[in-house]
Amino acid sequence: MLALAALLFVAAPPSSQDAAAAFMRETYAVTEYAAARHDLDGDGAEEVLVRATNRDRCGSGGCALFVLSPKGDGFSVVMEATVVNPPIRVLNTTTNGWKDLAVTVSGGGVTRPYEARLRFDGGRYPANPTVPPAEALAGPAPGGQILMPAPEEPPTP
Repeated sequence: MLALAALLFVAAPPSSQDAAAAFMRETYAVTEYAAARHDLDGDGAEEVLVRATNRDRCGSGGCALFVLSPKGDGFSVVMEATVVNPPIRVLNTTTNGWKDLAVTVSGGGVTRPYEARLRFDGGRYPANPTVPPAEALAGPAPGGQILMPAPEEPPTP
């Protein structure tokens, strides 16, 4: 019975996170990352958020964040943002049918860390949380769920 269970496990299709890891490795040469899944557009399929941590994808202001949306056998990239730091949250608000995201902006000359709201424009999320159309928030946006905590924070259930 145990051998059959092991065989079924090996034969199971890869998860969306495994497929996203392969996509990131093949498309962007990203091999070091943190990832989280969440249905951002309410279609029942989870998007994959990938925060690349390879040295060539990070700088003094943070690292690259990608949002991959399942499309056929692969993914479409609906965000490729720079200078992103955790915590990364999905908010309770939506814009153009997609959940708003909140990311932390710090380092790289930013003297006071702050949270920026990223809204979906109908095709993509903003590529840089430090300039419009990203919105610098005076304080943390209310509500939402932490998808990628800061290193000292536990994940939100």
